[in-house]
Amino acid sequence: MSGKVVLIGAGPGEAGLLTVKALEFLRQADVIVYDRLVDPVLLQERKQDCDLIYVGKEPSHHPIPQAEIEQILVNQAKLNKKLVIRLKSGDPYVFGRGGEEGEALYAAGIPFEVVPGVTSAIGGLAYAGIPVTHRDFASSFHVITGHLKEGSDPLDWTSLARLEGTLIFLMGMTQLPSICTNLIQHGRRPDTAAAVVEWASRSRQRTVTGDLTTICGKVAEEKIGAPGLIVVGDVVKLRDKLNFFERAPLFRKHILLPRARAGRSELAAKITALGGEVTLYPGIRIEKLHDPAQMNAIMASLPEYEEILFTSAEAVSLFIEALLDYGKDNRTLSGIRLTAIGKQTKEKLREYGLAADSLIARRSVEIIRQACAGNWQQGTKVLLAGSAKHTAQLAEELGGDAEFAALPLYREALEAERPFDLNRYDIVCFSSSASVDHLLSVLSREEQALLRSKKLLSIGPMTSRTIREKGLDVYREAEAALPDSLIELLLEEAGEVMPT
Repeated sequence: MSGKVVLIGAGPGEAGLLTVKALEFLRQADVIVYDRLVDPVLLQERKQDCDLIYVGKEPSHHPIPQAEIEQILVNQAKLNKKLVIRLKSGDPYVFGRGGEEGEALYAAGIPFEVVPGVTSAIGGLAYAGIPVTHRDFASSFHVITGHLKEGSDPLDWTSLARLEGTLIFLMGMTQLPSICTNLIQHGRRPDTAAAVVEWASRSRQRTVTGDLTTICGKVAEEKIGAPGLIVVGDVVKLRDKLNFFERAPLFRKHILLPRARAGRSELAAKITALGGEVTLYPGIRIEKLHDPAQMNAIMASLPEYEEILFTSAEAVSLFIEALLDYGKDNRTLSGIRLTAIGKQTKEKLREYGLAADSLIARRSVEIIRQACAGNWQQGTKVLLAGSAKHTAQLAEELGGDAEFAALPLYREALEAERPFDLNRYDIVCFSSSASVDHLLSVLSREEQALLRSKKLLSIGPMTSRTIREKGLDVYREAEAALPDSLIELLLEEAGEVMPT
């Protein structure tokens, strides 16, 4: 019996435009076959043992032919992979070759499903401040491919030129001069407004406007290239009023955020919400640990513990999973104080119907001692649930009257994708000492030397000390060891103020 294939549209570029249904499938996938324009952030949503297959195409360079991509989908499904995802930019059926892939799957007897995506023809233009329709300018819009199948007939330029609606050309950057010339020659007004949008909905987005006689020159002057959207119509004139994205305070700021831990990054989400493009690097993979003898002992003695301190959201999930594997449930935790380090850990406990008795902002020995001093009396038994590194460190350094037992549930493994271009980033934000160590451990000597020329922002004194110990200079340090303090520094560097 074969697996199932789901053709998913990832949207025009910005990761947050992925649909809820698509995200659910990504988190369940056994294999993800993905394109060049897919935001790498989306791949971080995959489960630990999911396989990735890259089939990206570049303009005029298709290293993996379409027929081979279709065969990859068929073969992966026949390997009894339960769920194979074909992740494509935009929408699978809007010039995304999704129809051809669906036909190939049907012919091979492979069950498949389609999850539509936000097409760049609509979503990408919205991020450039250009609506595809407007009562005063256009009552229809027409999406046209600028990249025709080899040997196909040319477009019907006479009909296209007569259309009163908005014309949107996808994959047509190399054909821009021909598009403008043909529309004018076949009757479209030469002064019809036109625009080209490069990397739509990403922080690297660039937009140029003009008309059918001037747009080619402006594109050449600004060196606008693929991936690009071409739009022809007077709706372009609304851009000055509707251009919300390019006015965002961190727009066109490329920020490297070295990872300190796996999971969702609150700081990255805030940077993205302010229009910045943030890269989390290196990647961190969770590797589950299981020592049957230790787990048996912990589960048997669980009622003896007065407190469980969870160091991460991942620790919560793995602990509850172990609890269920041993035939226990939340009732076993009755009377045990639950302490969460970080908001995400607290939220994860709530997902399992558990309320944290105490929330500790950061995984700092000093902060933990201060927060828990009143609860830890002579002989108090505390279980430390988390990664192998952090539970061992806390068990050794906390000290005092309490008795600590480390329960290592997982280890974190760094994943450094190559090639990695450090030149792309304006600023590097270090959110912890671990983030400094992780980044330097995956950079080459040449990259570490280049790092010295970057503006290095630090979240606080301890992180700054680590940066300096590594022979680097701290450009600026946040006033408080909180994500919002780093955001304030980024806004100040951009000449902006913190939104209220």
